[in-house]
Amino acid sequence: MRNLNRIIFINSANIPYADDIYLDGNVHFIGTQGVGKSTVLRAILFFYNADTQKLGIPVEKQSYTEYYFPYSNSYIIYEVTTENGEFCILSFKSMNRVNYRFINSPYRKELFIDPETLTAYTGTDRIRMQLDQAGIDYSRIISTFDEYRNILYGNGVSADMQKYSLMESKQYQNIPRTIQNVLLNSKLDAEFIKKTIISSINEEETGVDLNSYKEHLKNFETRLHDIEEYQKRETQKQVKEITSLSVQVSRQQTSIVQGCRELAVAHREAVEALPAWQKKEKDAEAERGKQLAEKQYMQDQSQQQCNQLQEKLAVLNNELQKAQKKEKEYNNLNIEEIIERSAKKEEWTNKRNGLQEEQRILTSQYTEISTKYKSLIQALNEQWNAIHEAKLKQAEELSNAYNERLEDARRMHESATDALYAEYELLSQQLHPELNEKQTAIMAIDYQMQLCRKESFYEKEQDELKHRIQSYTGIHESKKNRIKNSQLSIQELTLNWQSEERNGLTEKEEELIRLKAEQELLKPRVEELDAFLQNSRDTLQGWLKDNKPGWEDNIGKLCDETILWQTGLNPTVANSFDNASFYGISINLNNIERHIKSINDYQKEKEDGEKRLEEIAARITQLQAEKETLTQQLKQKYQPRIKEQKDIIALQEYELEKLEKQYQTDMLDLEEWKKKANAERQQKLHGLEAQQHTLRSELKKVEEKLKNLNGEKTEKLNKLKGEWKDRQQQMAAEKEQQAETIRKEEQEEQKRIAADKDNYEREMQKELHSQGADTERLQEIAGQLMQINEELKFIDKNATLIIEYQKDKRDLIDQLPEWKREHDALKKQLDTEKERLRKEVSVLQEKINETNKTLSEAENKLRSLTANMEAFDKIPAYDWYKPHQDIFGPEAHITTDVAIEKDCIELIDELGRMQNQYLQLQGRLRKEVNLFTGHFGEDNTFKFRTKFNEDWEYVRFAEELNDFVEEKRINEFVSRINNEHSDIFKRISMDTSMLTASESDIHDLISRVNKGFQTCNFVGVIQCIEMKVEESSNRVMNSLRAIQKYYSEHAYDLTPGTNLFSSENEQLVKQEAISLLRDFIKEIHAYRYDTIRLYDSFELRFRVIENNNDTGFVEKLSNVGSEGTDILVKAMINIMLLNVFKESASQKFQDFKLHCMMDEIGKLHPNNVNGILKFANDRNIILINGSPTELNRDAYKHVYLLTKGAQSKTRIARLISDKAL
Repeated sequence: MRNLNRIIFINSANIPYADDIYLDGNVHFIGTQGVGKSTVLRAILFFYNADTQKLGIPVEKQSYTEYYFPYSNSYIIYEVTTENGEFCILSFKSMNRVNYRFINSPYRKELFIDPETLTAYTGTDRIRMQLDQAGIDYSRIISTFDEYRNILYGNGVSADMQKYSLMESKQYQNIPRTIQNVLLNSKLDAEFIKKTIISSINEEETGVDLNSYKEHLKNFETRLHDIEEYQKRETQKQVKEITSLSVQVSRQQTSIVQGCRELAVAHREAVEALPAWQKKEKDAEAERGKQLAEKQYMQDQSQQQCNQLQEKLAVLNNELQKAQKKEKEYNNLNIEEIIERSAKKEEWTNKRNGLQEEQRILTSQYTEISTKYKSLIQALNEQWNAIHEAKLKQAEELSNAYNERLEDARRMHESATDALYAEYELLSQQLHPELNEKQTAIMAIDYQMQLCRKESFYEKEQDELKHRIQSYTGIHESKKNRIKNSQLSIQELTLNWQSEERNGLTEKEEELIRLKAEQELLKPRVEELDAFLQNSRDTLQGWLKDNKPGWEDNIGKLCDETILWQTGLNPTVANSFDNASFYGISINLNNIERHIKSINDYQKEKEDGEKRLEEIAARITQLQAEKETLTQQLKQKYQPRIKEQKDIIALQEYELEKLEKQYQTDMLDLEEWKKKANAERQQKLHGLEAQQHTLRSELKKVEEKLKNLNGEKTEKLNKLKGEWKDRQQQMAAEKEQQAETIRKEEQEEQKRIAADKDNYEREMQKELHSQGADTERLQEIAGQLMQINEELKFIDKNATLIIEYQKDKRDLIDQLPEWKREHDALKKQLDTEKERLRKEVSVLQEKINETNKTLSEAENKLRSLTANMEAFDKIPAYDWYKPHQDIFGPEAHITTDVAIEKDCIELIDELGRMQNQYLQLQGRLRKEVNLFTGHFGEDNTFKFRTKFNEDWEYVRFAEELNDFVEEKRINEFVSRINNEHSDIFKRISMDTSMLTASESDIHDLISRVNKGFQTCNFVGVIQCIEMKVEESSNRVMNSLRAIQKYYSEHAYDLTPGTNLFSSENEQLVKQEAISLLRDFIKEIHAYRYDTIRLYDSFELRFRVIENNNDTGFVEKLSNVGSEGTDILVKAMINIMLLNVFKESASQKFQDFKLHCMMDEIGKLHPNNVNGILKFANDRNIILINGSPTELNRDAYKHVYLLTKGAQSKTRIARLISDKAL
């Protein structure tokens, strides 16, 4: 088992000599305050940590080296026990620092103290001589703490030194740190444990210097504000508005110039066009007069011919009506049947004679009888005939009188009818010309409507627009080519600019990079030298510089221990007169090739560095000025030429835009002309339809008049017919009454005679029948003769009607076809004449309309030209005239690529509007520039001008801002600032990573400690101990972590060349970066310390269950129970921490013990003391305790009493020990 066995003090601190302080078991140092307990404990601690700065010595007291080694024969010797025996470690002071030598032997007093004088040997050379004489192996002097610790803990030592190692470990650092922290800290809270853990993991606690970040970020807000303000949507909107207004102002000025040019051209064209339009008006007036006279003559001639035809038609219509009436009357009487029956008169007469002859023959045998009765019958017949003749004569006389009266009445009726016809025919004839005129006009309008539907309205205007629209393609291509050529020129100029700038700046940039790199390397070195020189007076070298001139050439060469082992130096004992001796030794220094840098060397190096930094700064300033000068020269060289091309592009784009507008306008105008033509056609058709409607209304009125006349005529005719019919009926009734009387008298006579005849016939038939005659046949013949006589009576009755019919048929009815043909011919001739007139009038009217149109156009054009020239004469009164009056001079020959569509008045009005718009744009530009510059201070990042007086200054600023935008200068500022701040992000991330590099070790350590507690037997009432790491509540630390996290997630977005301040796809991420930097700046300025440490990066909480009382996870355990319980918990945690480090430090070799020094163990209850000692010893940890009392002394293996003796020397007395005195 390896462990520190004992410690020996020789003239060390206030301890003259002590060689029996054994440490191989639990140790209790007893003594009041100030007797030296801490002195012994620090010496033991120094064995483990070998660090004079971490022994808990207050700064106001002597240093470890001075206090523990006040004399040249002051020593502390550590005896270490191993499985192979003991060895010693001698510590002593040399060259004002602690050195070591490992001695392969247990402690032997005679090796260090002269037996004769009982004083310690002065200098290690005497000790080495004793070792050599005793044949004891020893090491060379170990002059560095690192080498000592590596040997002690077995970290990569040579084979001959392995025997001096306590263990074999490369990760031993946690052990000495933990031992020192347990001794030097007494509080049991999270802060103490945190410090213990941190210092056990990192010998030097890392920290982040916040002052450097304050310096680097001091202008962050200003730059960020300016860039953010510039990139704000509102500001960008203002930038766009300003650049847009700048373009608009330029374009508006161009538009005014172009408008003036167009006005000059329009006026010249108006002056040139005036005579032609005056002649056109005069010619149109003459032509219209001629056409109107021709139309009137044509209408008069046609009307005369139509009147003649209409008179003939009126006469013919009267005859047709009479004939048609007669035809209708005879048809109603069935005249054809009457004629057909009358044509059989002869047939009926012959048949009657035949029947009479047959009757005579049948009665010839009975002549006497028949004669007798025939005579009687004949008498009756003669009587009847006489009566009948008389009645016929009466009837004939009645009929003749009736016919005469009827004829007289008919003649009167016909006369009245003819007079009525004549009257109304005359009235009708008076309306027919108007009727014909209206019908002719309606037909003419129909023809005009047909022509109107085929007519092309505004053909000239549409053709002009179509021709102009077709011409736009060539003009458009020409302007596009000019724009393309200018763009190519700009590209070429830009490339040349960039090439010259690149060629001119590359060498300077490379030199700047080299100088800045040199500056970055040199500046820290100069600062280091400055700090070194500031503190150099307190060093040995400073003392030598002040007290030993020329020390570099002698002492300086021998200061290093390696010189002591160098051969070829020929050392000799020097005489007292040898000034070059060193401690009375003369050495050949010629073989030592070594230059020792003096303070003067460092001072010179510093001054050279400062001078070089000044040179670099001056050169950097010069290079930057040269860069700026070159940039300005190139800008002055190329920018006007580029602007010239841009102006050409702007003008061509303006003209293209205007051409496009003109194209759109012409297309709309063409469509408008089409609509207008269609509207004109529709309007003309509607006008014609309205005229037609009017004429039809008038025609209808004429027809109504004719209809009314016909109605009146018909009404009067019907009245005449009614009167005639009434007269006929009256006369017929009178005739019928008289005829009825005659008929009744005749019928009575006939009945009487018939009765007599029937009697005679019956008697004759009887007699004939009695005589054998054929009476049936005779009766049949008699019946037939009666029928024939009735038919012959009908024929005789209608003989006059047939004669009248034949006369009317010949004179009237048979003339109907001819009259109809003649009527149709006349009607056709009349219609033809009307159609001819309609067509000729329509054609002539079209010419008249065209002439009217031409005349109206000429009149309107002349009025327009006159008004335009009058308006042009007044233009000097307008504000826009004076700046552009040269355009209107007589020597100015202005031409335009595009036809001028607007007249002078329209152009003057447009120029007035453009001037107003120009002034409005100027006002808006001033307003927007003021709003924009209001976002920035006078010392803004972009050097924007913020105060203006004249309008041209606003325009100049707008142009410069436009250049700023087009040249994307914001990217330069953003790139520069982004690179700086991305570097800050990177540095913060690296610093935070470095700061928190041990976090995993801390978590692992806590986990192992907790695991150790889970498997251990607790002491006393303690049932559970557990620790937990939580996030830090330190706001600066949280800000650092947030930046580190952000950087790890968005490192690409923050690399040089990317944009911290804006991104189309990562806007929120960039804003988060800005927000993080802002928070960080805010927090570091609010933080009261200049450094953030690992200690600040997490919070430690622990939990204890004692007597079933669970504290939960808390920061402090001062109220867990009694003071003894708190100490017990603290001791267990410290022991467990040390054990964890012990186990992990040496995996191969575990057979060693460590010491854990805790002053407060003595306050524990004896049971708890025994328990905690056992708890530690079970883990190969030896507890060392110091207290003022002897409580629990039996629990320890070694108990020592420390007291103060003469001259305040510390005396150490062994009270309990298993070692022999």
